[in-house]
Amino acid sequence: MRDDPGGLDILGPLRAHRGGHPLPTPVGVQRVVLMALAVARRAVTQRHLLDLAWPDSLPPSGMKALHVAVSRLRGWLRDALPGARINHDHDSYHLDLGPFGTDADRFEDLAGRGLDPRTHCRVQHLTAALALWRGPVLDAHPVAADFPTTAGWDLTRTAAACTLAEAAITSGHHLTAVPALAALAIERPLDEAVYASWARLLTACGRQAEAVAVLNTIRTRLVDEHGLEPGPVLRAALQQVLTPSFPDSPYAIPCAQAATN
Repeated sequence: MRDDPGGLDILGPLRAHRGGHPLPTPVGVQRVVLMALAVARRAVTQRHLLDLAWPDSLPPSGMKALHVAVSRLRGWLRDALPGARINHDHDSYHLDLGPFGTDADRFEDLAGRGLDPRTHCRVQHLTAALALWRGPVLDAHPVAADFPTTAGWDLTRTAAACTLAEAAITSGHHLTAVPALAALAIERPLDEAVYASWARLLTACGRQAEAVAVLNTIRTRLVDEHGLEPGPVLRAALQQVLTPSFPDSPYAIPCAQAATN
């Protein structure tokens, strides 16, 4: 794999880096604009940026402040990521990272390879893809929720995690996949598909008691804290964990099923 020239990391708190070295990132309105343009992957209108920068009340000087912020952000890009630029078209702005990229780009590439059943080394691709995540997109900043790309990455992340569990059980690489599923389960305490796959992996590793504890934890959380009964994916997982049949019957749930539950 070629060396990573750098760019922006958005699968977690915003970070910038070039040539392996971290870069200071903008603050204030500049930061909001940079986050929005990086996550959007398309042109974002000035009106949208104004709403994101001042969600409660737009000051009279808001448009002027936005123009100043974009101008300063362009200067930051020239110094930090030479070749990257912000294009202006009518009333919208679009970020072109030029020779650089984002961790979301790398995630999509690796996840796409791992989700392809024809691909060799699926466990390695999916493990590498999930390892790029350091938390929710933009650390769950409100900007992230404003763009459909965030939901798309989250869905792909779930699909990748459940497919990783399936591929790991099938190939016998159970231990390789456990940390990725455990980390995602902690971040998503109500994700039944992820907890089900995590429990199956633990069972495949011979850690049946831990698997039952994992399933009981999310079940208690659903029932006691939210008044919800476990869905069919979680119920099936508990039954399979209590009656394991490895290695002849790998039973991690299919990725497509997990992504829709």
